Amino acid sequence: MTAGQQTITIRSTTPTVTDWSTTYFGPFWKTSPAPHTSVGHGPVVTATDGDHRAPATIAHAHHAVFAREPIGYTRHPDHTVTAHTLTGPVIAFHYTPDNQHLQISSQEGPQATAARPGRPTPLATATTRFAREMMRARLIKDGWVLLHASAAVLPGGQTVLALGDSGAGKTTTALTLAAAGAALLANDCCFARPNPTGSLDLLPWPAAATVGLGLLHALHLADSARRHLKAGEPPHPTQDQRVTAALTTGRTGAVRSASGRELKAHIWPEQLTRWFGLPLATTGVAAGILLPRIVTTTSAPARVNDDRSAHVTADVFVTSSKERYPDLFGLTDGHHTGTPRARDEVLQILNRLPRRAVDLTYDQAANRRLLTTLTPALATVQAAEQ
Repeated sequence: MTAGQQTITIRSTTPTVTDWSTTYFGPFWKTSPAPHTSVGHGPVVTATDGDHRAPATIAHAHHAVFAREPIGYTRHPDHTVTAHTLTGPVIAFHYTPDNQHLQISSQEGPQATAARPGRPTPLATATTRFAREMMRARLIKDGWVLLHASAAVLPGGQTVLALGDSGAGKTTTALTLAAAGAALLANDCCFARPNPTGSLDLLPWPAAATVGLGLLHALHLADSARRHLKAGEPPHPTQDQRVTAALTTGRTGAVRSASGRELKAHIWPEQLTRWFGLPLATTGVAAGILLPRIVTTTSAPARVNDDRSAHVTADVFVTSSKERYPDLFGLTDGHHTGTPRARDEVLQILNRLPRRAVDLTYDQAANRRLLTTLTPALATVQAAEQ
């Protein structure tokens, strides 16, 4: 698996593990088979199903929740780390920093960890999640930082970032541009690193997209999702059953929890292409920035809003407090989302790029007209300045 010239090798004799890694990372991070005799370059993740030599599930010194999974872990004096999941089937981990090797073992055997059709096994899920963390660590050490941003590569090759907190409209911006012919590079997070031209190189962060049902219908994507679900494809394992039922029956309204929180569809990256025909990008160079905001007033137009500040702050960085993936194995020396120096450099460049604040509405046709008109103009400004 390769991203930004960094490589992680995933080894397993269980096809469900390596097949799922190819599915999960393939659209965004390049994956290719390696010879069985290859030792790989850089960190290695070895996944073993039913390994009875795995460490015993002892009591651990620390506990954390990693992607909703309770895990106990212990950092030992020799700097190795052992861990195991606290719910069944038990998955055990042993990390050796000297050779950057992570051993992941299922202690319950292949039968207990068998996947339902179309879904990854617990071992395959753990392997992809922690291989991604090892890749994150390699990229962070190579000067990349993780932004809370969506990104779309325009037909001319320029990349537009959309920055903002959850609910600001990053997903709406990126998917609207992708549905209009751009290539989606990021739905919610992406890596950034300064390049010699004074702009930012960008890389995707592979993760499932969370998309509201209203946006899926407005972009004319819900019908395709319904066809695939009714044909027997399983939904994302963390997608609420009420969302799956709404998609399957063609319900168009938002689905909400008892507390009023909107429940959204969870879409794997490869499904964005296979289900919806949206192209995905593997790299980009930032040419401009949009700061979207969803305006709920029905009479408000989609518009550029120069009354809102277009200054980019440090809130753009993913922070540990917002992370679902704590650094259990100490892979990044405490810099889980980027070093302070790299973050400062990226923030300076972000504030030099042309940027506009935009108000988006529930009128998706108006959003599309605004965004497809505005984004080429932003990219043109950056090209002229260079």
